[in-house]
Amino acid sequence: MFLLASLSLTTSAQNPVKVGDCWYTIEDNHFTAIVVENPTGGGYSGEVVIPETINYGGNTYTVSEIGYRAFCGTEILKVTINGKLDDKGRGLRIGTHAFSYCKSLSSVTIGDGVDQIQYCAFYACDNLVTMVVGDDVVDIYNQAFQNCPSLTTVILGSSVKSIGASAFFGCEKLKDVYCYGELSPSASPAVFEDNQFEKITLHVPGAYYNNYYFNDGSDNYPWQHFVKSEKMNNTTFEKCATPKISYVGGNVSFTCDTPDVAFNSTVEYVENSFNNASEFPAPSHFRVRVVAVKDGFLPSDVAEQEFALSGIVDSKTGEYKGGDVNRDGNVNSSDREKLTNLIMGE
Repeated sequence: MFLLASLSLTTSAQNPVKVGDCWYTIEDNHFTAIVVENPTGGGYSGEVVIPETINYGGNTYTVSEIGYRAFCGTEILKVTINGKLDDKGRGLRIGTHAFSYCKSLSSVTIGDGVDQIQYCAFYACDNLVTMVVGDDVVDIYNQAFQNCPSLTTVILGSSVKSIGASAFFGCEKLKDVYCYGELSPSASPAVFEDNQFEKITLHVPGAYYNNYYFNDGSDNYPWQHFVKSEKMNNTTFEKCATPKISYVGGNVSFTCDTPDVAFNSTVEYVENSFNNASEFPAPSHFRVRVVAVKDGFLPSDVAEQEFALSGIVDSKTGEYKGGDVNRDGNVNSSDREKLTNLIMGE
C-alpha cells in the first residue's frame, strides 16, 4: 500500500512536517530530521518504514533519531528502520520509549546505519515476535525489550558491544538468540532472567565460539550460562536483495531475487526548488521507495523510482517511459487523473 506525503506550498521550515509514513522535526542547520509523535493526535498504524533520508522543501535531510515516545502506544503492525552513518560513524538512534506499549507490533527489522537502541525503546510490546538488530547497532540500553512476552527470536548483528540491565526480562517465550559479533557483547549482571538460561538456545558462529564459551575456566556472563548452544557455519546473516520496480500498463509492481519477501513502500511528492518564492505549484512527480523485508534477514537497500503524473521517469537517466495509462491511444489529462488515482490506491 502506498502512503502519500502531505504537500506544503510554503517554503518556510514548518515543524513538525509529514513526509511519507511519519512526522518529522526538521533541523535545517544540520540537515537532519527527527521522527516525532503524530501532532494531530491520530497516532500511527499499519506497516511503517523509517528511511535513511527524507526530501522536503527541495532539500535532503538525514533521519538522525526516532524521538522520545514517537510511536508509543500506537497501532503499528511492523516496522523497518534504515539509518545512515555520518562521517564520524554515528547513526540513527532509536530513542527512549520510542515504540513502547505498541500492543499490535509483531516484527521489527533494524537495518544498517542504526547505532543505538535506547532505554525501554520496545518496552511492553505484547505481540512482538521477532527482532532483527542490524550490523551497525553498538549499544542496547537498559530494558530495551523488557516485558515483550511473545518475543521468540532475537538476532544481534556483528557490532553489538553492550547490552543493558533487564534488556530481556519478561520475555518468557524467548527461545533463540543469534549473536554474530566476533567478540561477545559486554552485559549488565541481569540482562536475562535466571530461568531463561535453560530455555534459550544461543547461536554463535563456530569460528567465534570460544569467544562466548571460554575454555580457560573463567566465567563469561551471561553467554557461558546458556545450557543450549549451536555453532553456526556463517559469520554474517543474509540481507534481502534490492527490489526491482516495474511499471507496466499503468500498474506499479515490485519483485525481488530473495524469495518470500514482503515489500514496504512509500510515495513522496517530489518538490521542485522555488527557494525565493513564498509558494509554488503542486509538483508533477512522485518518488516511490521500496524496501524488501523478511523475518531473519536484514532489510534490503532502498530502491526508488520517480513517476510523472502521466507516466514514469527513470530516476537516473530522466528517460520518460510512456503515458497512455488508460490505454485509449492518447496522452492527455485523463491519463494524469488515472495514474493519480492508481498511486492514491483508488
